[in-house]
Amino acid sequence: MLVFVLGNAVVVHSLLSRYESALDQAVTLDRMRASSQQLAVRAMRLSDGALVQAGQLSQEMDLMDRALQALDQGGVIDGREIPALDHSAARDFLPRIRRDWATLRGRLQSVLLGTYVRDEHASGPHELPQTIQRQWVADDAETLLGTLDACADVLIPLLREGKDRALLASGGLVLLDLVVLLCLYLLLRRHLVRPLRELRIACRELVRGHYDARISYRGAGELGQVARDFNDGIRQVHDLLAKMREDQAGLLRADTIFQGLASNSIVGIFLVENERFTFVSHKMAEIFGYEPREMVDTMTLLSIVVPRERFLMAESIKASQSRRDGTLRFERHGRRKDGSEIDIEVFSSTVRVGEQVSIIGLVQDITERKQAESSAQLAAIAYENSSEAIAITDSAGVVIDVNPAYSRMTGYWPDEIAGELLPLLRPGRHNRDFYDEMWHAINTHGRWEGEYWGQRKSGEDYAERVVMDTAWNHDGSVNCRVAMLSDVTQKKQIEAQIWNQAHHDPLTGLPNRQYFNERLRAAVQTADRSGQSLALLFLDLDLFKEINDSMGHATGDRLLVEVARRLQACVTPESSFVARLGGDEFVVLLGDMSDKAQIDALCRAILDRITEPYRLGGDPLRISASLGVALYPQDAEDAEALMRHVDMAMYVAKDSGRNCFHYFDRGMRERARMQRDLMYALPQAIGDGQFFLLFQPIHAFRTGRIVQAEVLLRWRHPEFGVIAPADFIPFAEERLLLRPLGDWVFREAIRQLAHWRKDLAPDLRLTINVSPTQLGLDDSGLDTVFGLFNTLGLPPDCLVLELSEHMLVAEDQQMRDRLLRLHESGLSFSVGAVTIGMPALLAVHELPFETLKLERSTTERLLGSEHAAMVSEAIIALAHRLGLRVTAEGITCQAEYELLRDAGCDEGQGYWFDEPLDQDAFERRLQDQAG
Repeated sequence: MLVFVLGNAVVVHSLLSRYESALDQAVTLDRMRASSQQLAVRAMRLSDGALVQAGQLSQEMDLMDRALQALDQGGVIDGREIPALDHSAARDFLPRIRRDWATLRGRLQSVLLGTYVRDEHASGPHELPQTIQRQWVADDAETLLGTLDACADVLIPLLREGKDRALLASGGLVLLDLVVLLCLYLLLRRHLVRPLRELRIACRELVRGHYDARISYRGAGELGQVARDFNDGIRQVHDLLAKMREDQAGLLRADTIFQGLASNSIVGIFLVENERFTFVSHKMAEIFGYEPREMVDTMTLLSIVVPRERFLMAESIKASQSRRDGTLRFERHGRRKDGSEIDIEVFSSTVRVGEQVSIIGLVQDITERKQAESSAQLAAIAYENSSEAIAITDSAGVVIDVNPAYSRMTGYWPDEIAGELLPLLRPGRHNRDFYDEMWHAINTHGRWEGEYWGQRKSGEDYAERVVMDTAWNHDGSVNCRVAMLSDVTQKKQIEAQIWNQAHHDPLTGLPNRQYFNERLRAAVQTADRSGQSLALLFLDLDLFKEINDSMGHATGDRLLVEVARRLQACVTPESSFVARLGGDEFVVLLGDMSDKAQIDALCRAILDRITEPYRLGGDPLRISASLGVALYPQDAEDAEALMRHVDMAMYVAKDSGRNCFHYFDRGMRERARMQRDLMYALPQAIGDGQFFLLFQPIHAFRTGRIVQAEVLLRWRHPEFGVIAPADFIPFAEERLLLRPLGDWVFREAIRQLAHWRKDLAPDLRLTINVSPTQLGLDDSGLDTVFGLFNTLGLPPDCLVLELSEHMLVAEDQQMRDRLLRLHESGLSFSVGAVTIGMPALLAVHELPFETLKLERSTTERLLGSEHAAMVSEAIIALAHRLGLRVTAEGITCQAEYELLRDAGCDEGQGYWFDEPLDQDAFERRLQDQAG
């Protein structure tokens, strides 16, 4: 081991020495590079007349000489032994280094001695020689530096290569060390550790009494001899013990047989000689509460019975002795040591050996048997007279007996059903899973409790509550099974009636929302287990509220009943589930529906059936419906999500024009998430200044100039980008934020308008859309507009409020009075294109409106339909007759513009003129127009 360690040390020292020598050569070469540059710098400074210590230059020149000699032949630099360069590629540079250094050294010595001669052609008396001198020194230093760098470029890779070789050799040495140590470990383990372990284990087994332990080691050394001696000694001890056991077995065999019989007998054994016990077994003493020693030689056979029966027992013993066989059997009340009484049964025989008369016998405690017989008599009475039906079967369920109550309940007499399988256990109205679960409970727990639908002998169905228990034998086997049966038919009927009322709609008879939710959750769980798909259809009647309000709730109820009947007729009960959620909402749950074409066909069939005329006592009535469709698990991860998504799909169908169906898609969920986030982010967005205004220019057809601009509100959301008002105004109304949002719009628009009217367009007007909710507020914020007008010096008619046409037909007198008051204050009003009909046109004439807008959809149809152009021209003419100016929206091309101009339209807006502009862009448009 010492040699191994020393060898490792020598190898490591050799590797480190070689690497350090190469490293010292590289350091020396780098030192020469630095010294050559320092010498050149100091020489140039000396030539310029700077103060430089000449002695320091001499020392550094000597250092360069010693370093060059060390690299060539070896030497000592700064106390370190520097070996000579031994690599041919590096040594090739030594002559060049020596030559370049000699040149530089000469220059340096010339500077020191001041032997430079002035150049006759210098431009000045002193500058040219110094300049040339510095240049020569610099050039010579640069030449030497280049040679040293080239040598270093060769030496550094050699140094890295030497380092890599040293690392590789070290790794190989470590691997060799591991192999040697592993071999040494295996050798010691085989020839020292394992023999000693086997010896220790064998000695421990020997102490425990295991004399068959052996050592398997077979080496030739001292440990092998110890193992052989140990095995021989153990073998001799083992043979001696086997002989001793064989001798003892014969002696104990006879006594063991008797003691075993006496000790393991379930009855007590006694021997009476000279009227006293000379032997009693442990069981005998246990029956009477004594220890065996307390009964032997002290007690008589008569003392184990109660005093009142001792005379009878004595007479029985005398009678047995007079018989030839001498046997005796009797039952008596025994007396225990504590004075308590037990029932005993005694079997005895009289044995004569010479003149000696002995009695040997058995005693059995029959107290439990007597109690069981008494209990059995009581059970028989209860069994025969019980009001509960009882059936007793064997382990397989075959009827052994039934009580009278069972016969009264089922109509079967005992002899009609005995030997038959209990009807409860025979396949009937229940499925296989029911019987599998029942038998599993009986076989594993010995008990089953549940409800079962059976059939009486008369054929009548009835429900019974069953509790089946198992009676076991002492060995764990089944003795019999006992079934207790109760007639719960009336209870089940009441429960069914209550359940039906709680789970069904009283109007249509369809399952209600609670029943549907339970069925939906169960269907989702079943689909998860089976891997099948579900389809959920959500149906909402279109404009049902109008029918209810106009024709009465009785008609509406009859309509709902007929709709429910038609829905049920469109689907098959085996694979579908129809329910009414409430109001005019119905759902259809379809199981195992993965075929989209089949779902489409069913949806079209439902819509066609719903739209057929209804005859409810008056004129035929027509109604349509909107259907949403969602699939599981494609569209949702649970029942609640599936219900939300199908509701979204239904509203998309309703927004798409009604009387159609629409599937849920992922975009709906993203829109719902966006709407939820917008609702919660809206209050913060107002404070954070995330809203901004755009301005849609409105051009006069007669002059082509911008005379008006529509103010468009936008929300720049940090996540969803720019959002239109239609996506957040409903939330503002819901969260009572319409007032602060409207105040901000009015303030920003009016301030900007004041700036533009003052500097660019004195007659410019702005149009702002006002929602019905905002206009209906008592504190709507519109009254504050007049304060801004007064502050900024604007006339009230510079602002036009645009109202929706739906506000015109609303019977809201308060809103109309507000419009009149605002008009009297100077505000102007515009209304969107009238599409509702004559009531809206009459309202336009009755209220103070000055402008009517043609909606975008009307403008888009001008070129594709001659009828659309005629209708537009008629609307324009009618508006002019009513004293209204007409503005057209959505003009996208010159042809549309020319048609509207020729029809007499006053103004227009759209992308053909300008897209909605921010404040800066709109201001530039005004500047261009003014310039």
